[in-house]
Amino acid sequence: MPREPPPTPDPRLPTPAVRNAPKDTTVRAHETMRGTHGWAEVSRERKREIIDAIVANTPTRGPVHAELDLTDRCNVACYFCNQQDLRTKEQIPLKKTTELIDEMAAAGLRSVRLSGGGDPLFHREINDVLAHLAARGIVVDNLTTNGVALNRDIAGFLVNNKAREVIFSLNAVDAADYARMMQVKPALFDKVITAIKTLVEVRGDSIYPSIVTQFLLDRSNITRIVEMYDLGRSLNVDRIAMNAVLEIPRQRIDRELLLRPEDAELAEPLVEEVLRKDADLGLLQIDFAVYGWNDMMKRVRARVGTEPTNMYPTAPSFRDRNDGCFFAWYTAAITGNGDIRPCCLLLNPDVPPLGNVHEASMSEHWRGPAFQKMRDEMREVLLRGGKIDYDPNRFQILKEVCVKPGLCWLKNMYFRVDDEFYAELDAKLEVARRKEVRWLGTPKQIKRRADVFLYDHPKVREYVSGDRLQRTYDWLRDSTRPLRVALKRHLHINLTDAA
Repeated sequence: MPREPPPTPDPRLPTPAVRNAPKDTTVRAHETMRGTHGWAEVSRERKREIIDAIVANTPTRGPVHAELDLTDRCNVACYFCNQQDLRTKEQIPLKKTTELIDEMAAAGLRSVRLSGGGDPLFHREINDVLAHLAARGIVVDNLTTNGVALNRDIAGFLVNNKAREVIFSLNAVDAADYARMMQVKPALFDKVITAIKTLVEVRGDSIYPSIVTQFLLDRSNITRIVEMYDLGRSLNVDRIAMNAVLEIPRQRIDRELLLRPEDAELAEPLVEEVLRKDADLGLLQIDFAVYGWNDMMKRVRARVGTEPTNMYPTAPSFRDRNDGCFFAWYTAAITGNGDIRPCCLLLNPDVPPLGNVHEASMSEHWRGPAFQKMRDEMREVLLRGGKIDYDPNRFQILKEVCVKPGLCWLKNMYFRVDDEFYAELDAKLEVARRKEVRWLGTPKQIKRRADVFLYDHPKVREYVSGDRLQRTYDWLRDSTRPLRVALKRHLHINLTDAA
């Protein structure tokens, strides 16, 4: 399944959003019941375990959340799907799936996201998978689906077991555009509309799950924003998400279809119209990861007099220096052929898997060298407060999107609202930074401090660019090693990693 594109990288505290009023005119707040990448299910004790493991650079007991992309089978062929080069025809068999769920549940798994290289509802035994998750007390935090296979039985499960969120990848406003975007017969559009209505009907007055319709915009349908909003509102859903089609690995999308900065002028009056239509209920989540479009959005919101709704709030304790990803201690994505991936945004052929559940247990992989390498890399970013340049020679698992500030929305979007967590993380990381990022220390500690200094002083970094600094560092390290070893051995002054 294609991933829901990102909100703006630096979300502001939202005004309260509410669910569309049902026939009894009851209005219910929906911010507390939407998917949170499982964070709402994590106990304070487990959050402290994550913090302590980050500081100590050790694994946690196991993932608290997991994305189960159980099948690569799909009934559509979206031109914008980010998994075109990974998709197989495989699915994890039911027996292996239940074993995997049992193993992770024993280690503290609390929630899952069901998505996939295909559509999760096209797993041949999806009803049995859902039943087993319920039996183990594991919450479906999010189900992302094109909706064609969502029937009344599945809708009943999602409601009765209090699934947190269902995102329908509707993407288009009518059958013809649906066929263009999803590359299927137009008749499937009506099936998706029926599925959305079925889930709304089965849910009734329950607050679970939160129901989202997602529309994706390109240069062929940008003029239909108002129609999309009207359709979403008529379906009585909780959130209407509109986002731009984004580039995918290996430039598989015709760039003429992607929104351009100059297209913002065409879209501006349409955006203003939907913001005015949405002012009473705040259902709209509209974000564009296209240069210049957020400036247009600010102008329109200023004219309309509205703040962004359906955004993800930021706690007062959140600091940019703690902006790094901690997924290596928290979650993993498991695909239809059994591969384990760092997260749903790194599902592309240029990122090697961390292992495969058919070759060893999840616990063995979680404590194995690939996951530990990812923890090492994530911890370096956190220790340096994000002041580290992406270098493919330094980072074997993380990609530029994981390291460079502002590129990845997923790594803390759901979590940065947690004031207590980020206050505790900041306090303990600051202690670790004083110990491990300093001028008087081991070569590794000095190297970290020098890297941070050069990051903060680009002119100095430019002066020492090339290999001059590295040659100086190597000379100092080698020439002073005997002295540092003697100080460590006789005076217990530790300035070396050598014995």
